[in-house]
Amino acid sequence: MVREELTLKDPRLESTVRILAASVNVRILHHLVEARRKEPAEGWRFLSEIAEAVTEAPGTVSLGLQKLLPLLEERRHKGKRYFRARTRVSVLLEAF
Repeated sequence: MVREELTLKDPRLESTVRILAASVNVRILHHLVEARRKEPAEGWRFLSEIAEAVTEAPGTVSLGLQKLLPLLEERRHKGKRYFRARTRVSVLLEAF
């Protein structure tokens, strides 16, 4: 497993925070990470499956998925778009 930590000075941290800015995006990513954890070789989810799992409208989920694309894999099959998590994201806060 490759683990990468971003420091506060790292310019990639800003883009990561923007990707996760909306709570719906965090719920989507959590759902996809859990699906991948349960099915490591698969874990693909269709848009309506994701929307149902996070109790949001498909349009809302679609916009969230667009922001999350740097963290996801996308597959198209018979005109449908499927997504799965490519990476896990964790935020570590340490007290001084």
